[in-house]
Amino acid sequence: MILQALYELYQRLLDDPASGVAPPNYSKARVSFALNISPSGELLDVIDLRDQGKKALPKDMDVPRQVKRASGIKSNFLCDNSGYVLGVDAKGKPERSRETFAAFRELHREILAGVADAGAAAVLKFLEQWQPEEAQAHPRLKPVWDDLLAGGNIIFKLDGTPGYIHDRPAVRDAWEQYSGRQSSDRVGQCLVTGEVAPVARLHDSIKGVPGAQPTGAALVSFNLKAFTSYGKDQSFNAPVSEQAAFGYVTALNYLLRSERHRLRISDMTTVFWADRSAALEESILSELLDPSGPEQDTESAANESAEGEGAGERAPASAGDGRQRDPETTRLVRDVLKRLAAGQTVDARATAVDPDVRFYILGLSPNAARLAVRLWHVASFGSLLERVGRHYADTAIDLPGKEPEQFSVRRIIEETAPPSRRGSGNENASQVLAGAVARAVLQASEYPQGLYTAMLSRIRADHRINGVRAGVIKACLLRRARIQGNREREGMITVSLNEQCKDTAYLLGRLFALLEKAQQDAGQVNATIRDRYFGAASATPRTVFPVLLRLAQHHMAKAEYGGLSDKRIESVLGEIDSFPAHLSLEEQGMFVLGYYHQRQALFQKKPAESAEVKED
Repeated sequence: MILQALYELYQRLLDDPASGVAPPNYSKARVSFALNISPSGELLDVIDLRDQGKKALPKDMDVPRQVKRASGIKSNFLCDNSGYVLGVDAKGKPERSRETFAAFRELHREILAGVADAGAAAVLKFLEQWQPEEAQAHPRLKPVWDDLLAGGNIIFKLDGTPGYIHDRPAVRDAWEQYSGRQSSDRVGQCLVTGEVAPVARLHDSIKGVPGAQPTGAALVSFNLKAFTSYGKDQSFNAPVSEQAAFGYVTALNYLLRSERHRLRISDMTTVFWADRSAALEESILSELLDPSGPEQDTESAANESAEGEGAGERAPASAGDGRQRDPETTRLVRDVLKRLAAGQTVDARATAVDPDVRFYILGLSPNAARLAVRLWHVASFGSLLERVGRHYADTAIDLPGKEPEQFSVRRIIEETAPPSRRGSGNENASQVLAGAVARAVLQASEYPQGLYTAMLSRIRADHRINGVRAGVIKACLLRRARIQGNREREGMITVSLNEQCKDTAYLLGRLFALLEKAQQDAGQVNATIRDRYFGAASATPRTVFPVLLRLAQHHMAKAEYGGLSDKRIESVLGEIDSFPAHLSLEEQGMFVLGYYHQRQALFQKKPAESAEVKED
């Protein structure tokens, strides 16, 4: 199903000239230099094709299809590195460099011999007269010698003519005829197209997945005897025609290069695409899967700085993924999310999008020389809109001074990493959870238990309860109650403080927040009761709360507004019959939620208070 969907995408991309995908027998390559040669094969100049910015970057070009080269010597046609094209490299093995140059020369003799084209003749003459031993002394190579040996690809240009030699019609015809002769001698029914055709022995590499081999990694491959079946080795185990193998690899590489179709979640790289032309829907889904948050306002930033209880180290609005946000798309997505958060339905047709367009979502992670499929999901756009919106509604939590923020899967997974190890690529976050959480979001299923316990563990470890952590715990509890059909439990789990909730664990969390506030009102302290007692209070309240209540009497006696704290504590304490000896994991989550809700309520101005301030 995955390969078939990717191959269908390739067929559509071929029909779109603006897509830039390589046609059959060609591939994308990053090219650094072009050798400008005369009709007699003399090297006249070296043309730097790199984009010159802060760092010189190679240029993406369509070149004759490149070989899969893990080891050994195997030459590409008219586009290769300096070891093959010039017979010199920086590896310190001159004998091997001479062998690679000889392989490059022999391949071009085989393909271009007898081709009636000035460019083809010039390349052959260049290769016949070139001496690798004299390369370093060549006056045209000296200025760019180090850059040439850095490993970038090199192509050829015929002096005084437009374009490059590999694009000349006669040269292309010669290459395509040669490629046709190299087809596999194994013929079988393709699992992707159903047609009887030559079966690919090896599939090309997928490039652009962070953490994988720089030269690319395989999505389909067999290299051990344990993987063989009925004597069929390598990729003959899964018969895919050469045409289909080339198509799905080209399409996947296209998606991995596209900022609009790619997201990064921990070590998982996620790509998505529609089954037909749907530019608006793809832009909306890109924004929906990782919405750009609003800029922090001054008041909320001050609250977070003073109390440490806001959204946490919130990611910048750009989310660090390099994508350019379209303001109109961002506005549309936020309107959709607001409606879903308010419990309202969204009519996709009213937003000028097609709710029936089908989307494919594929999550890949590096695994040695291969790629592991972590996520595969197919659904209509309308279904994705509803389910992703439901995730944001479930994780919505009260934040001081601003509207609820949308916590994407990327942001949630990042929060599972220790603060000192968080990076822009989330490589230190939980790798196992990324696919599981994404599936839960896309399928509207229960969040993985590992996510819930990871958030509780992080809270115990660093005693921080920010908006992301509290929102995830709320979402886990809420979705579990909804799926189990526990309407009463579902109703008591709210976005902000629920004073009607009589759950003991929730009340204990509220009580702990009030006791902490009483301590803070008494004066400056080196460590609050949260730093010393939170873990024990949320797991074994009977051993901790009697001590905290005795301490609170001293704190309230010293505080200016101790009487107010005493009333608040008494109102919550009166709802608690007894302190349980132990709290289960689910009850510990309710404790955290009660603490967070009460903490936010303590630092939010009530409407009446705001009106009095204005009158003064």
